[in-house]
Amino acid sequence: MSPTKLSPTDASGPRPAWSIDKFDDAGRVRATPGLTTLCHIDRGSGAHAALCRIADALRAGPHAHAFAFLPPESFHMTIFDGVIDYRRDGANWPADLPSDAPITQVEADWRARLQGFCLPQRFEIGVNGVVGGYNCPVSGADAGQERQLRQCRDTLAERLQLRRANHDSYGFHITLAYQVQWLDPQAEEEVTALSGQIFADHGGDLRRIEIGPVEFCRFENMHHFEPLLTL
Repeated sequence: MSPTKLSPTDASGPRPAWSIDKFDDAGRVRATPGLTTLCHIDRGSGAHAALCRIADALRAGPHAHAFAFLPPESFHMTIFDGVIDYRRDGANWPADLPSDAPITQVEADWRARLQGFCLPQRFEIGVNGVVGGYNCPVSGADAGQERQLRQCRDTLAERLQLRRANHDSYGFHITLAYQVQWLDPQAEEEVTALSGQIFADHGGDLRRIEIGPVEFCRFENMHHFEPLLTL
């Protein structure tokens, strides 16, 4: 899950490191080709409408220039984070594929491994808040649903031969925007307060959401995730 510190520290770069490879300084989307597994938020659902209202309210806020907002059609919750073409170290690349394998080879390998593979077709989740103007932490709607989500991650990590150090601690979330500029401490406080107020206004429609099925997707950037297989 993305960091929640919105203002710089002594160790910070010129702008938030978690967005540099995905967006430029003006918030224009950059190429980040890769593969992932996720559940899109149903665009006809009340939950999607609530997320759109939240994003619109954040976009209308006083510090919205510091964020690159995602198109509503891309709203999703990642089940198991896959690969990005230019992140090829051992922690971010399948253990059984060479580090110089083209992304098309990874796609073909994963497609073969996932063909005919079935995961639960529906999950129930709940959004727990809006953090820092851009991120909605999510958990299973109850202990059983959370366990099912975690089991899916375990199964996919084994099948795709990719398991990161944060596998067990990974925080499910729905991203609304990426931070592309640091805020000063006062602006950070204002964005945090605004986020809390917006969730209080609209979060009631996000307490229990049905999502699924899981999609194996290709993406060229953070604006669109193209389904290749339904699992």
